[in-house]
Amino acid sequence: MKKKSISLLLVLSLLIGCSGCAAKTESEQTVDNIKNKYPDSHVINLDSESAKMDEDDVEEYDYTWHCDPSVNHDEVDNAPAEYYTGSLPDELPDVYIDHELYYYPELDEAGFNLVNYDGEREYAYYYNDGVNDDYIFATLPSLNNSLPTDMMHSEEEALENKVLHITKAGTYILTGTWKGQINIDLGDTDDIFADDSQRVTIVLADCDIECTVAPGIIFKSVYECDNAWEDREDADVNPDLSTAGAVIVIADGTENTITGNNVFRMLKTKYKDDDSKDEIKVQKKMRKTDGALYSYMSMVITGEEENTGVLSVNSGFEGVDSELHMEVAGGKLVINSQDDGMNVNEDDVSVIIFTGGEVEINAALGAEGDGVDSNGYVRIDGGSVSVNGIRVPDSAIDSEDGIYYMSGTITIDGTVEEHESGDVFRETGNRNGGPGEMGRGEKPMGGRPEGEMPDKDFPGEPPEDGVPGEPPKGAPGERPEGEFPGGKPGEKPDR
Repeated sequence: MKKKSISLLLVLSLLIGCSGCAAKTESEQTVDNIKNKYPDSHVINLDSESAKMDEDDVEEYDYTWHCDPSVNHDEVDNAPAEYYTGSLPDELPDVYIDHELYYYPELDEAGFNLVNYDGEREYAYYYNDGVNDDYIFATLPSLNNSLPTDMMHSEEEALENKVLHITKAGTYILTGTWKGQINIDLGDTDDIFADDSQRVTIVLADCDIECTVAPGIIFKSVYECDNAWEDREDADVNPDLSTAGAVIVIADGTENTITGNNVFRMLKTKYKDDDSKDEIKVQKKMRKTDGALYSYMSMVITGEEENTGVLSVNSGFEGVDSELHMEVAGGKLVINSQDDGMNVNEDDVSVIIFTGGEVEINAALGAEGDGVDSNGYVRIDGGSVSVNGIRVPDSAIDSEDGIYYMSGTITIDGTVEEHESGDVFRETGNRNGGPGEMGRGEKPMGGRPEGEMPDKDFPGEPPEDGVPGEPPKGAPGERPEGEFPGGKPGEKPDR
């Protein structure tokens, strides 16, 4: 009997061990299956504060950003409050970790003054270093006629968030949990903006990213597929984003979360117009990142073949933002935001495009906000867009220059809106409680050519011989002449 008991215990222990092995193998196989779809991709396993890429530890450095407007540090051009401690290697790794996290610092509430800055009522905080006291260091919005102190963060809180940097073009599969920010920066030069090989695809595969003081994911510098927009006389309501430099893929069968906060307006000690007669001169912007998922370049969010992946974006201010264009082409995207759900920023140029997938927006959870807000255009050409909870005077979908409806489903607070292909309107779920119709083919204010727009390929979809974010064959795009946003060729642009 004793031998039988020992044998049974041995068998049971082996079965339990094998069961654990099977579970681990199944988990690993899921990522392996995803990796097989993207040749030459890298797998980054996130473990809260550390990470591995392709099973190798990601190096961590002590390089840290600091900010204090009461001292003239004179280390960063036109930003005397900013300075760094720690160090980085001369040659940066493709992926590394540090504390170079830009956030809105905690400032004395008594130091803010309510002013009219660049047409907006904002709270301004001036430098008090005895050298730059005439300049505004930073502003905060007036929300419900009060100072939003929750947009400021202590250095101690910031240090609890680490930054995982990606500095090389390619496709990266992210899985696991990260406390901090994912920062994609291939280099702030015009060569990067105009080189179509400098593209990054982030594949989210059961990934949970949370940054408490800044955006959870930020594309700072990659290829801009519409890098000639400044040379066009007319805006293009149908820009081709099939080669966008910033791509997010939501892997089939996975659930992903990005939680982040905004960094409101921080300014340079440099005026936009030295000869301005305004009482408060407008200064050049150092940074302002409003969304939990933010891109300085045109960005595509898409899914895989079955479109069963889910990405939830939770934001302390705006949800998903792009400085130029943005397209949702697949997957399920759920946005919960205190202000706008989605936003694109370039006046009379930017376009938000819906061509596939399912978008659910729960916006204006705070004081105000639109569901979808474009400073240029909106094009709806497939998929479904559902917006909930918008209050007067804001809109479910708001466009400065016109919403172009071709196909797809628009749902406002559970009610499906009826539109015909070719309809053009300014806003829907608007301040008047109606669709804001302009009529089929009517030209909205903002000046777009009349007529229907051409179809275009499904962006972000893996081509037969490649993957999203893989550089197309051929010569890199040439840099157009003239200024790029905020700077001259070869000059780091103003942010």
